[in-house]
Amino acid sequence: MHPGFVDLLRCPVTQERLSLRVDRESSNGMVERGMLMTQSGREYPIIRGIPRFVSSERYASSFGYEWNRWPRAQFEAENIGRPMEGHTTRMFERITEAHPGRIDGKTIVEFGCGPGRFLDVVRRKGGIAVGVDMSQAVDVARRNFADDSNVLIVQGDVLRPPFARGVFDGGYSIGVLHHTPDPAAGVRALAGVIRQGGWIGVCVYTRGKFYDYASVKRVREAHLRLKRSFGYGPALAYAWLSAGVISPVLQRLKRFAKLKRAVEHLEQNWIVSLGLKDRRWRFLDIFDAITPEIASTHDEEELLSWLGEAGCEDARRTAFCATSATGTAGSAAGSAMPVQCAA
Repeated sequence: MHPGFVDLLRCPVTQERLSLRVDRESSNGMVERGMLMTQSGREYPIIRGIPRFVSSERYASSFGYEWNRWPRAQFEAENIGRPMEGHTTRMFERITEAHPGRIDGKTIVEFGCGPGRFLDVVRRKGGIAVGVDMSQAVDVARRNFADDSNVLIVQGDVLRPPFARGVFDGGYSIGVLHHTPDPAAGVRALAGVIRQGGWIGVCVYTRGKFYDYASVKRVREAHLRLKRSFGYGPALAYAWLSAGVISPVLQRLKRFAKLKRAVEHLEQNWIVSLGLKDRRWRFLDIFDAITPEIASTHDEEELLSWLGEAGCEDARRTAFCATSATGTAGSAAGSAMPVQCAA
């Protein structure tokens, strides 16, 4: 981490400011190992360049496994000339509606950053990118951005974020809060770290759609039972079989009008299948769907109510799906603080 980010950080328990002790730094001034300390005596280590505010992945362990296995599969640079080229950027833009003027030169936070594919979009749009995640995916994200001094990766709990209030110009959470015990609390936490007038974008799983299918729930429940004895092996095998064999066959069968309804019934109730054009993305997204410990689904009204309760103004649905929305942080978010990182 760059030392200039310290002013953004706070103790997630007491909201005290943190002082930095540097034990090892790289040649360009990045802190590789050290300690963040409060005046009251709490300490948080910096390990491999990442401030660590949690000691366990808890319910997020599947994502640590997933992103260590597929660290850059959804990054734009890895998809040039492939079927999903541009998808990550389009997805970000349709969910957040954050135009370049709201990102370039601004400090933007992501709640649940995983390996950092959306942080990469923020960086390519000129923003200073801060990502927080509970899982070991933070180590992947740190490697993905190497020594970029305008990126901060933090291991922490999005329901109790280790940031000062009102410190960011904008922030978002895409496909993450439904994996926490309290998504509404996650929206409130996100809104709390955005300055007044800053933008907020949120996307969660939609009730009645793919992640809510009976087939997905059945396979997920089977995985969680088998995981105790066999780890992720059965889930990997299922995802490989579906992505490589079953999904392509079912997509072809749906081209026949007389079979389409029967195939859709099969997909919704018994077999997890996706029609994504890139086999790697099918494999990854099927695995992602069937392995989380927590995966709730929601509707538009529910998401908009969370934003309203969090003090967001002008909350409204965005184009990506029924449960993607944006809003503007109200006065409860506080005022922003400047960040001094790379020149």
